[in-house]
Amino acid sequence: MNITRGPIHSALRVGIYGTEGVGKTTFASRFPGAVFIDTEGSTKTMDVARFDPPASLNAVHEQLTWVLGHPDQVGTVVIDTVDWLERLIFKAVCEEKHIENIEDIGYGKGYVFAKQKMQGLLDVLDIIIERGVNVVLVCHSIVRKFELPDEMGSYDRYTLKLNEKNIAPLIKEWVDMLLFVNYKTDIITDSDGKTKKGRGGQTRVMYANHNACWDAKNRFGLPDEMPFDFAEIAHLFGEAEPVQAVEIPPEPKPVKPTKAATVKKTAKVPEPSAPERPDSLRSDNPDKDRLLEQLWQLMMRDRMPDPALIQGVVAEKGYYDLSTQIPDYETDFIEGVLIDAWESVNRACQTKLHDLPF
Repeated sequence: MNITRGPIHSALRVGIYGTEGVGKTTFASRFPGAVFIDTEGSTKTMDVARFDPPASLNAVHEQLTWVLGHPDQVGTVVIDTVDWLERLIFKAVCEEKHIENIEDIGYGKGYVFAKQKMQGLLDVLDIIIERGVNVVLVCHSIVRKFELPDEMGSYDRYTLKLNEKNIAPLIKEWVDMLLFVNYKTDIITDSDGKTKKGRGGQTRVMYANHNACWDAKNRFGLPDEMPFDFAEIAHLFGEAEPVQAVEIPPEPKPVKPTKAATVKKTAKVPEPSAPERPDSLRSDNPDKDRLLEQLWQLMMRDRMPDPALIQGVVAEKGYYDLSTQIPDYETDFIEGVLIDAWESVNRACQTKLHDLPF
């Protein structure tokens, strides 16, 4: 057990959204060590590091899996844009459910399935964050009418161009900082005091706090309005003060028994030998087989001898089909997700085990 005091430095989850053409992609390229997952092809004319455009949700998972295995080569993962990523998620749901349109599933269940897949992606991004890699989610904006309660009226506001009941709330809750970007327009009143005109429209600004007209937030005390320049937030990616651990008093030492005490000798029961690793966790590839042995040791430690539980959890998250055996997973996935994030995998498996009807 360890108790710490003071700020803890970690990689950041950043959301950036705004109108088209305002410069969101250029801004994202300023983040340290930025590598783009370009879902809409917006970086074609830019000198940036990028993966090949993903044609499916599985391709996105493969690219994130590579990042998990090479965190020293990436400073920031930029998904540009999330609204085009949402299209890939909808496509994956339609393919799994054998439908043409996500709304073909009644009662909005298609969007619920999409939310589950987005949550699976965020789980992977959480592991990437733990390895010190920042994550930037770029999104377009859309104007929606916001209805006030008690018949007080309504007004327009900017928000993420995502499914507003499932995907958008998930993203807004997940990020540490949500920045809204727009062109600033000044309203000028003529001398008659009645006629109003808009002036400007060339100055780009970003907003870091909630307003009636847009969604935004931050956990770093940023001002409400700033110039749209990475220098305004660059200090958030510097070195943090070292964390000071609180000293915990040691546990009292056990008292030795006195000579008068009688000690009852008991026969030592031999510990049962650990079960042998099954063939379903073996590979002809020596490097992969070494990782499978590590995975088996973790399973034995936590008393989970059935690899099928892991396959079920992996399938539910949308990484691989249920029929795919663990030795057929990518090496980076076995090491980066199953082993390095074993505690999360184990919790999901235990939950799945408790939900079985027997």
